[in-house]
Amino acid sequence: MPVTPEIEVYATARTARPGERHGLPALTEISRTAEAHGVTGLLAFYHHRNPDPWLVAAALLGATERLLPLVAAQPYALPPFTAAQMIHTLTALHGRRIDLNLITGATGAELRQVGERLDATERYARAAEYVTVVRRLLTEEGPVDFDGAHYRFEGLRMNAPLAPELRPRVFLAGSSPAALATAREVADVAVTHPEPVDRFTADYARPLAGGPRLGIRVGLVARPTAAEAWAAARDEYRETRASRLTTALRRTGGSDWSRRLAALATDGDVYDGVYWTGAYRADRGTLPLLVGGYEEVAGYLARYRAAGVRVLVLGNTSTPEDFAHAGAVLAELRRG
Repeated sequence: MPVTPEIEVYATARTARPGERHGLPALTEISRTAEAHGVTGLLAFYHHRNPDPWLVAAALLGATERLLPLVAAQPYALPPFTAAQMIHTLTALHGRRIDLNLITGATGAELRQVGERLDATERYARAAEYVTVVRRLLTEEGPVDFDGAHYRFEGLRMNAPLAPELRPRVFLAGSSPAALATAREVADVAVTHPEPVDRFTADYARPLAGGPRLGIRVGLVARPTAAEAWAAARDEYRETRASRLTTALRRTGGSDWSRRLAALATDGDVYDGVYWTGAYRADRGTLPLLVGGYEEVAGYLARYRAAGVRVLVLGNTSTPEDFAHAGAVLAELRRG
């Protein structure tokens, strides 16, 4: 994949498909395909029913030579000193950087299941402390003392510090005011499911100007012509009455970005001729899709790039054909 030098590209780790006995062959296949196409790394999700992202990271490291894991780290699920130990161990074993995608949200059901009592703002405050502890444990020679609102450590000792080039980059997901403030404080990359590019520029990029690098997570449905792309998109993501009701209900619940996307999805489905909320409207995830011919999708990505985006996390790219279509878009983007 001819990755443009101005934008790094991550894809998303796929584990088991329905009917598969286990997910290692699928993960190995997408890991090697992504590496062959020059992708920087793969995002490993965190949800209660998903495979553990740290074990997914270990598997993809074993299957590839250069690919970097982008591990979703949920503070309520793993103490920061354990995360630091995992990062140090995987780095020592494979000689590769382990990036962190720090998340603070979850479904209301998952938060209740683990007895989470913090509100969204407090969870971002905890996330900032989490990152601080992890970084200190991976960079400082001596024992670490820390006295915060959420974590307290006294004389905590771990392994030798990592070399600077092997220290993790921290991605922070979210779009709320608390998320933006925390991203400015601790993130290397602020990442979100973006709104259409003009709204993204006003509501997300400008508030973070001068802060961390910007990243977006989107899906691409691109083909040589727009007609082919829209036919493929509408065939893949079909709305139902139940999915439309679910979308309408999401306008008032969930995270900040979920409410934003629900509002977009119920007000319309296509914006700027390329940005499409079809996956959301079909209740097939919360990923915005960019749909069109290669040049059209590349042109839309160029507008995000002009707004400051430097990291692209692809959410629906798993087969060689998917990577080939994405590569054609990125080749156009590089030429543009």
